[in-house]
Amino acid sequence: MDHSEPGLFNLVEEEETSASSPADAPLTEEQIEAIRRAFTEAGLDSMQERQELIEACTARPVTNIRELRAQDYRRVLKRISEKRQPSASTSGSAWDNRDEDTWIDKL
Repeated sequence: MDHSEPGLFNLVEEEETSASSPADAPLTEEQIEAIRRAFTEAGLDSMQERQELIEACTARPVTNIRELRAQDYRRVLKRISEKRQPSASTSGSAWDNRDEDTWIDKL
């Protein structure tokens, strides 16, 4: 067996030193502005609330929005949109919580 050629599971040193992946890239200015707009639209004005939400998404301490990475962008926006949407009532059944009257209600 020739050990001079890389095998199936041998890592090539070039791959280890390659540039970081696009997911590790910092956010663009447009992405930062989109997150800030989403916070404002959701009514999350407190910096403490914003920081807690971001840290919950990233599972790491973040002191500045510019520390976010591309991989965090969608998760943060999704969590903000969940905060913006009113939560559905969990009491009663789907029938009890319906918004409109049905034909049976009009009898």
